[in-house]
Amino acid sequence: MNKAIPVVMLCTAAVLTTLMLNGCDNKVASAPKIDPSPKPLVAFLNLHKQYCEQKYDSSSSLKESLSHQKKLAPAKDYNGVYEVFVDKVSYAISPEDDGCTTDVMVLAKDKQELFTFDDINKALISSGYIATGEAKSRKDMGTDQSEVMVIQKKYISPQGEVTTLDFPLNKKDKYYMTLFAEKFTQAKREIKEKVMKKLRMASIEATKSI
Repeated sequence: MNKAIPVVMLCTAAVLTTLMLNGCDNKVASAPKIDPSPKPLVAFLNLHKQYCEQKYDSSSSLKESLSHQKKLAPAKDYNGVYEVFVDKVSYAISPEDDGCTTDVMVLAKDKQELFTFDDINKALISSGYIATGEAKSRKDMGTDQSEVMVIQKKYISPQGEVTTLDFPLNKKDKYYMTLFAEKFTQAKREIKEKVMKKLRMASIEATKSI
């Protein structure tokens, strides 16, 4: 009997050790995945989601909402644009008549590129955006009035809004990369149609009275 006790103790210890090791393995396996996206890109997409992906009834309600955001400040030299700094990087939110734009200069002052076109394209798709068609290149004007080559790609956001990405291929410190969410085009079209209908009705009534 005395000789059996150490055997039992050894077996118990072995079982406990196995359970502990399995527990550690499970913790390692269930550890959260690290987002491979560059931090400036994560900040950019978070800001776009926070301010431009929200539901607004009209362009005026968007402007009104942004004007009351404590984290946003009017951008210097850019009327109607709001600026916010994250880790010393300047991001801008712009309310538009037909939507909302988030932008950033992707080449920082230290000449380090914050992120690439491939980075943001993959991040958008992984967060629920659906690419529509192929990317197209076009020419645009930089902040120094020089010509910049820009790659443009369109997506449908998780909210169902047409969203356009404009990413500079050169002179990345002279052109703001933009992500534009089209929000009010349908509403503007409906208003225009109602106005045109009223004008037609007024014209018909005027003709009848002659």
